[in-house]
Amino acid sequence: MSLRWLFSWIFTLDHKRIGSIYTILGIWFGFIGLGLSLLIRAQMLDPYSNIMSLDVYNNVITSHGIIMIFFFLMPVMIGGFGNYLLPLLLSLPDLNLPRLNALSAWLLVPSGICLLTSLAIGTSGIGWTFYPPLSGATFSSGHGTDFLMFSLHLAGISSILSSINFICTIQSAIYYGSNHESISVVIWAYLFTSILLLLSLPVLAAGITMLLFDRNFSSAFFDPMGGGDPVLFQHMFWFFGHPEVYVLILPGFGIISHICLSISNNSEPFGYLGLVFAMFAIVCLGCVVWAHHMFTVGMDVKSTVFFSSVTMIIGVPTGIKVFSWLYMLFSSNIRSGDPIMWWVVSFIILFTMGGVTGIVLSASIMDSLLHDTWFVIAHFHYVFSLGSYTSVVIAFVWWWPIISGYTLNKILLKVHCIVSGIGFNMCFFPMHYFGLCGLPRRVCVYDSSFSFISQICTVGSLISALSAFLFLFILWESMYTKNICLGHWGSNSVHTNLMHSPISYHATYTSKITWWILLV
Repeated sequence: MSLRWLFSWIFTLDHKRIGSIYTILGIWFGFIGLGLSLLIRAQMLDPYSNIMSLDVYNNVITSHGIIMIFFFLMPVMIGGFGNYLLPLLLSLPDLNLPRLNALSAWLLVPSGICLLTSLAIGTSGIGWTFYPPLSGATFSSGHGTDFLMFSLHLAGISSILSSINFICTIQSAIYYGSNHESISVVIWAYLFTSILLLLSLPVLAAGITMLLFDRNFSSAFFDPMGGGDPVLFQHMFWFFGHPEVYVLILPGFGIISHICLSISNNSEPFGYLGLVFAMFAIVCLGCVVWAHHMFTVGMDVKSTVFFSSVTMIIGVPTGIKVFSWLYMLFSSNIRSGDPIMWWVVSFIILFTMGGVTGIVLSASIMDSLLHDTWFVIAHFHYVFSLGSYTSVVIAFVWWWPIISGYTLNKILLKVHCIVSGIGFNMCFFPMHYFGLCGLPRRVCVYDSSFSFISQICTVGSLISALSAFLFLFILWESMYTKNICLGHWGSNSVHTNLMHSPISYHATYTSKITWWILLV
C-alpha cells in the first residue's frame, strides 16, 4: 500500500470514495456496537451471576445505543449510500459541495475517538437519552459523560453539513430541468431525511450544550434547585429523538420503494405519488409527536390525547406504503426464490411488526403501563435493528453489482436471510413477553422464572452476530471469485431512474474497496 494511494483516499473529494469511507467507518463501529450488545446479553444470561459490575453494565448499554444509531446506521444509510447513489440517480458528476462532503465524513473520526474515550473511562452510564439529573454533575461526576456529549456534538455537525450538501444537490438538480415524476423515490427519501436532520439536530445540540453548562459552569437550565426544569431536556431531546426514528427508516423506505417500482411489471409506475406523499406525511406528522415518549411526566389530558391521536394517524401513510410494496411485489417479474424477494418480504414483515407494537404504545394508557419495560426495547429494535439494518442489507444486495461489478452468491444470500430471520426473532420477539410481565429495561437483575426465555434471547443474539459476519463473507466472496455481473436479478428495469454508467466505471474502485475491507 503506497503512501500516495493512502493520501489519495484521505484527501479525496470523489463522492464514491467518500461514500466508501462512511460505509467502512459505519461497519467498523457497527461491529463494536454488536460486541457491546453481546456483552449485554451475556450479562442477562443468568439472573444472579453477573459478569460485570452494574456501573460497567450501564456504561455498555449507553455506548451500545449511541454507537448503533449515530455511528452505524446514520453513516452507512445516509453517508454511505447517500453519497454513492445521489449523484448517480441524479445524473450528476458529484455532489454540489465536495469539500464540505469530505469534512462531514472525516468529522466522524474525532467524534468516534471521543466516544471510545468515554467508553474507556467508564463513567458515562447515563443511558443514550442523557436525562438529567442522572447526567448532571451530582450523579455523573466523571469526564466520560463530557466526552460522550462532545462526541454527539461532532457527529451532529457532521450530519448537518451532510444534510446541507444533500439538500443543495437535490434542489439544484430538480430546479435545472428534472421532471419530478422521473426522480427516484430514493431521492425524495434522502431529501426528506436531510430536512428532518436540519430541523431537529440543532435542538439536540442546544440541549446538550445547556447540559454541559449545568455540569461544568454551575448553570441551572435543568436543575430544579436553581429554577430549572429537567422535563425541559426531555422535550428538547425527543424533539430530535422522534424525527431521528424517521431519519433512520426513511432511506430504507426509499430503497424498498425504488426496488419494488423497478421490478414491477406494470407499464406505469404504480403508486409513485402515493409513496412520495406518504413519506412527506410521515415527515410532517413525525415532527409533532415527540411527547408520546413522555406520557408519564404528568402532561395534561388535552396534550396527551393530541400526541396519542397523531401518533396513531402516522399508521395511515405507513400502511399505504406497505400495501403498495405488496402489490408491486405480487405483480413483479422476479421469481419468488430470488434472494432480493426474500429480503424485501423479510423487511416488510419485520417493520410491520415494529409498527404494530408502535401503535400499541401510542395509546397513552398502554404506554403508561409498558413505559420503561422490555416491550419498548422490543418495539424499537424491530424498527431500528431489524427494519433499518435489513434495509442496509437490501441496499448492498441490490446495488453491489453497480458498486463493484461483481454479483453476490444467491445461495449464500438465502442462507443469510434465513439465519438472520431466525436470530432476529429469537432475540427480540420474547422481549414483548418480558414487557407485558412488567420487567423494567436497563436492569440486569430479574426473577429466575424468566431465565430460560432470556437464554433463548441470548442464543438469538449470537445467531444474529453470526449472520453479520456471514454477510461480510458474502461480500468478500463475490470479489474473491470475481463473478462478473451480466444481469441484475432477472429484471431489465432495475436501473430505472439510475444513470446507466458502464459497470467498469464503478468497478475501478473494487481493488480499493477490497483494501478497506481487509483493513476492517
